[in-house]
Amino acid sequence: MMHRKPTAKIGSIGVTHTQLAVEAELGWLFREQPTEDFGIDAYAEVVDAEQVRGRLLALQIKSGSSWFRERSPGGWWFRPDAEHVQYWINHSLPVAVVLLVPGAGGTHAHVIGV
Repeated sequence: MMHRKPTAKIGSIGVTHTQLAVEAELGWLFREQPTEDFGIDAYAEVVDAEQVRGRLLALQIKSGSSWFRERSPGGWWFRPDAEHVQYWINHSLPVAVVLLVPGAGGTHAHVIGV
């Protein structure tokens, strides 16, 4: 029998919550990266007063409580590996890392610009 890994479910929920936030709260366009990705899960495009601006933001979405293990005075420490950081820094678009904890009490999201 096939089994779905819990991390796959959490990842999917994270992308869905991010899409909802980008589209409903910001009013921007959201494009999931459905093919092989190496550090970018989706793209957001700025929409200002119903005008699509042609400005894109790359999104790396990290979901689950494992990303919230190390508290800091203002939230949490996010410690990506050097390989991902180098990829994000060299990306042709600005990159935002979205950290989400989906849960029964609602989803908590934090965005970190790279």
